Amino acid sequence: MGKVVQTVLQESEYEKFRRATKTTGLKVKDAVRSAVLAWTSEVTPLDVNDPFFKSQAVDMSDPRLSTKVDEILYGKKAKR
Repeated sequence: MGKVVQTVLQESEYEKFRRATKTTGLKVKDAVRSAVLAWTSEVTPLDVNDPFFKSQAVDMSDPRLSTKVDEILYGKKAKR
């Protein structure tokens, strides 16, 4: 079960938010959830242990570069 979160907005803040939800077609609760997730993603530090940050430099002059990238992404093809 999820947690319920409450806050108080000024009337003008709420009206601006409500208009934005109508424009996007979102329910107020879904727009609030989206805003909370976006904010937490924005302020949460990057995970320096993510394998993305461990990648090595790429030799752009390597004629097999696109093949190597394909092998990494899609797996090595069997030799014919």
